[in-house]
Amino acid sequence: MKSALTIGLTFTAGIVLSGCVLTQKMMPGTMSNSEIFGVLDTINHSEIDAGNLAREKTTAPEVRLFASRMVSEHQRMMEDMNELVQRMDVQPQKPALAFTLNDTHQGMMEELRDKSGSDFDKAYIEYQVKMHEQAVDLVKNAADEVDNFSLKKHLREARPELYSHLDSAQSIQGE
Repeated sequence: MKSALTIGLTFTAGIVLSGCVLTQKMMPGTMSNSEIFGVLDTINHSEIDAGNLAREKTTAPEVRLFASRMVSEHQRMMEDMNELVQRMDVQPQKPALAFTLNDTHQGMMEELRDKSGSDFDKAYIEYQVKMHEQAVDLVKNAADEVDNFSLKKHLREARPELYSHLDSAQSIQGE
């Protein structure tokens, strides 16, 4: 039953997030620089939060290593982003997409807290695959849309790292 709940929540989150990305992309004028930073901030905080939980609860060494990597690399990504925010003199603002991402993350964290052992590991990695697929799409779309050179460069530099995170999560999922 819990597995069906996990699959259902993951599927629902994917639909909601896909719809939000599509809606956000189709909105007149697309997201502002401040809103892009708000979404990136939400993603980084979510990854750090989930990674910290996984480091505490996982039973698999490869999941613990992956979770530690997520915490470390998303903290660094957040620091890099904050430096750019200061250089550009913008204030991150959270659009509807950021609130939807956060709500989905909080729901998944509640579900993860109730799991243990291999059930936890599987649910965490499924979550990581889905979230990194969506993060890659969002960063790619945003990089194609923004006019600011520094922000465009930041997004393009983040994409390979997000692909690496996705590849690692998919590799663990396949084991």
